[in-house]
Amino acid sequence: MQAQEGFLVIVRTKVTIVVPAYNAELWLRDALDSAVAQTYPAHEIIVVDDGSKDRTGEIACSFGDRVRYLKQANQGVSAARNTALRAATGDWIAFLDSDDLIVPEKLATQVAVIEANPELVVVYSAFQFLFPDGNTLHMAPFPAAKLWPGLRYRTPILPSTAMIRRSALEEVGGFSTQYHYGEDWELWVRLIRRYSAKAFQDTPENLTTYRHWENNVTKNFSATAGAALQLLDSVLLADLSGMKRDLWKRKIEARIFYNVSLSYRDVGSERYWEYAIESFLKWPFWGAVVPSYRYRVLAIMLYTKLRNFRWSAAYWWPERRCREDLTRDVEVPREVSVP
Repeated sequence: MQAQEGFLVIVRTKVTIVVPAYNAELWLRDALDSAVAQTYPAHEIIVVDDGSKDRTGEIACSFGDRVRYLKQANQGVSAARNTALRAATGDWIAFLDSDDLIVPEKLATQVAVIEANPELVVVYSAFQFLFPDGNTLHMAPFPAAKLWPGLRYRTPILPSTAMIRRSALEEVGGFSTQYHYGEDWELWVRLIRRYSAKAFQDTPENLTTYRHWENNVTKNFSATAGAALQLLDSVLLADLSGMKRDLWKRKIEARIFYNVSLSYRDVGSERYWEYAIESFLKWPFWGAVVPSYRYRVLAIMLYTKLRNFRWSAAYWWPERRCREDLTRDVEVPREVSVP
């Protein structure tokens, strides 16, 4: 608040909603409807059309002066978000992917948190998966107090749940365009190293709906795992050395290979077994990084192998090039320096 010529003037937080969009005609209108329906109105809503070839631009422009529309040649989601960041005039940035939805109270809830805690840099919330059949799954927020070292082994913050101080985004240089997957994970690591976990705050309210559909990029588990290995080499362990770095690397690789094993099993590929073996060999123990229920899952996998028994060495001990296969098409950037 501030006083001006004898009157008490309340200065409220200005929030820019940023919507990167590429060939998003199926879902963009729903996303923008949820953005303009906020009980705490956004200062501005910016849609960056990343070289779409469908009706994305037409849909965005149909909202008139309620939405600011920018278009660029196709450069990827990080470049689109950075374009919006350069154009934004709000104090805080609320990211909204073009196929996600936010509840009407999202901005109001998060603005109340940041105005009560001026030291914060990132506020994020719980969310729900929305599956094609209409079923939903609630996802509680990862506790901010555990984000470090939690961010070494997982990315628990969905961008569409987050609100980020614009000055902090500008200070760390926005999103890196080196990554095709995991660009948000890399940003959270840079922000937490710059400001510490105390600058992050989770809220328990379910404020975002994440569409879980067949063509969603995160369904490409091989590319996502390859990106995680890329980040492991260049970002997640950049502040560690020696044995501590080696132990963390083995634990995180074990977690990644275990998740890939589950994904291959879900799609009916026998390659699940080679990733299961590699996961166990990398780190046979359990803890915060590798969950204890991995043993139960591995036991079920072994039972399945026994039921389909084959007299073949390759069946039980397949050739394993797990890391090589996952990172084959991923360009590994130079290791970043740690501030």
